[in-house]
Amino acid sequence: MAGQISAIKKRLQTVNSTKKLTNATELVATVKLQKYNIKTQLNEAYAKNLRRFIMAALSAKTQGPEDNPYLLRHDIHNPLYIVITSNSGLCGSYNLEVLKFVEENVSKDVMIFAIGTIGYNWLMKNDYLVVKRYDELEDLQPGILNTMIDNILTLYTQFEMNEINVVYTKYINTLTYEPSIMRLLPFENEEDLQADENLLLEPSRNEVLNELIPMYVSSQIYVAFLESKTSENAARRNAMNLANKNAEKLIVDLQLNYNKARQAAITQEMNEIVASIREERKEES
Repeated sequence: MAGQISAIKKRLQTVNSTKKLTNATELVATVKLQKYNIKTQLNEAYAKNLRRFIMAALSAKTQGPEDNPYLLRHDIHNPLYIVITSNSGLCGSYNLEVLKFVEENVSKDVMIFAIGTIGYNWLMKNDYLVVKRYDELEDLQPGILNTMIDNILTLYTQFEMNEINVVYTKYINTLTYEPSIMRLLPFENEEDLQADENLLLEPSRNEVLNELIPMYVSSQIYVAFLESKTSENAARRNAMNLANKNAEKLIVDLQLNYNKARQAAITQEMNEIVASIREERKEES
């Protein structure tokens, strides 16, 4: 009986310690969720304004057939995918859903830039063509982002690839986030633009577009990264919240079992004392 009580007590201590960890992780994830959500909204607004400027530049009159490398469709078939996952676990099915999406939508023979340790390890294990990795990133620093963009756009403008896509997790709300693909290049002109004969761009239409489109691509990659981080922390908060509830239920059950075991032990001790007193009285008589 003493061994059972000791085992229950040790398990109670372990569960309480685990609950402190999951509770702290939930609080940190909640703070990060709010931080990344605010950043996402701000950068989405910036990206939308950039697109608006690009659409205005596209309406400027051209001197001939379209020849901007960011607008042309390349004859080769060699797309690039930037896959964004997390560097750590404890975030529910967040990474699993992204990688399952990759498995269903991305061929193993296309180039991949992997952001996040979890995704990189899975991609390498499953024989995907990972040409560049970026891990241990809490924030996608401007220097790293600019280097990545320079490498990608150099390959694209040299006709080494025909598409640039980002696989990320689109944040909808605290309970809903889904893997998605965003195509960055070739730049998709989804609007029916009318040429503006009066619009004059200096130094030229192409040079303006050559500045704006890389900025837009960079901003969209950053937005995708922020949405993924927002989704990751929402998933982690939800997972830790569920873990806390399960821990609380387990603590209640263990405490009940502990009390029952203690009561049984006390009852046994009382019975042994009573039996001992009766035995002594028999001997005396």
